[in-house]
Amino acid sequence: MLILQAALQMWRDGYFISCITLAGAAEEILGKRMRKLGLEPSFDNIKETIIKFARYLGETEPNIDKTIADLMNLTRNELKHYAGEESLEFDIKADAEEMLERAVSNYTRLTGKFPEEILHFWGTSNGT
Repeated sequence: MLILQAALQMWRDGYFISCITLAGAAEEILGKRMRKLGLEPSFDNIKETIIKFARYLGETEPNIDKTIADLMNLTRNELKHYAGEESLEFDIKADAEEMLERAVSNYTRLTGKFPEEILHFWGTSNGT
């Protein structure tokens, strides 16, 4: 998938804002395809795990699924809808890696393939 390859290239080149945007689009496109095929996308899996943990700890908010989804996509959505009126604060590299992980997970689960670019990312992310 070209958009995922472009996101990986942006991450390697240090263009983390572009990486988040491209990886977010790839994650969403691949996730929709997975749902159509009856597979669980990484976003859904992570969100449900967080919700179960929160419920276990006593969280009772009825709209917790939306709250968690919003938090998971906070940086992506802030960048997407930013109007320049306030400053933004986040860990852009860590957020780019998280978005890439979700997109890469969807791609590998959907296709069963591990392109070299993905293996390179997994081998060099997390500060190594």
